[in-house]
Amino acid sequence: MLASPSGQVFHQCDQDKAIETFFTWCNSEQWNPGHKGHDIEIFHKADPKGFFISTVEPSNETNADTKEIPAKDEVVSMICGVRYGEDQGWIGYYIASPKYRGRGYGLATFNRAIDHLTPQTRESIGLDGVTAQVENYRKSGFTEIAWLNERRHGSAVELVETQERELADKITRNEVEGLVLLSDPNVDLDQLPGIETRYCGLKRPQFVKDWAQFHANHPEEHRFGIALLSPDKKDEKSGKPLVLGYACVRPATSSYRVGPLYAVDGDVAKKLLVKMAVEVVQAEKQSPYGVPLVFDVDMPDKNPAAVKLFDGLGWKNTFPCLRMWKGKIPESDVNGVFGVTLLELG
Repeated sequence: MLASPSGQVFHQCDQDKAIETFFTWCNSEQWNPGHKGHDIEIFHKADPKGFFISTVEPSNETNADTKEIPAKDEVVSMICGVRYGEDQGWIGYYIASPKYRGRGYGLATFNRAIDHLTPQTRESIGLDGVTAQVENYRKSGFTEIAWLNERRHGSAVELVETQERELADKITRNEVEGLVLLSDPNVDLDQLPGIETRYCGLKRPQFVKDWAQFHANHPEEHRFGIALLSPDKKDEKSGKPLVLGYACVRPATSSYRVGPLYAVDGDVAKKLLVKMAVEVVQAEKQSPYGVPLVFDVDMPDKNPAAVKLFDGLGWKNTFPCLRMWKGKIPESDVNGVFGVTLLELG
């Protein structure tokens, strides 16, 4: 627990507190987090010391014109600053209470997360910045722009029943060679972190494996992980088929969130996308969750094959934001990114 000069107090969140506070606040801000906050368990595991909430001691509130004073132990802001190894970090879940905005609580919380990431994280700190906050992030040193994320939004039902019905039928009959769930024993999960580093530049092998397992083993929770395996190429280390692409989808509050969607080309990406839609539509029919059967995919505008895929489906951009970096932009091949893992943690 640390206090700022203004009396703002920062508290590290354990997993239960992070799920309770971060999930609740995201819903109140009309964000679209994972179903029941289960995904936050994986986020918190990535860096248990990187999740913060802040309160203010009422006696330290000095603004005489303020009509509302935060109650003791009332949370006024939250954020996470997650370390990935020794040279990368990520800022996410940055929210200040609407009742107390404009008093500097948010900026102080932001700086607390930066303090957690430095000096250990010397090379690259990233975030996905909403348009309204881009200039503020630039003032805080996030001056390097990797790409613009476009949140493409479309119907999973239309995808399988109309737009790609022939492909969906083949998938349902298991006639697409190499298209399997991540839980399939032929999938070499050790290949996945390298795929993310190659395409997205992030180096977080344990998180990638945890994220894959989170989706691979819980179809009853409507979470699915998919891979497309090469029919003839093998991984040199494991001897298992080379992974040509993989993708994950999970129920959220107002849609299903897709992420990541990594693929060697647009054809592989389409097969992964349709396979996810087939699984989600079938799951919803068998045990309804009530989550709208639509997908949200955060796609980099710099990948022309991704733009072509989603433009061809008529999926519109409903939420743009910039992938910004403080320090060095990690080297990556964005042409393999058809959907980032998630905006909250990169």
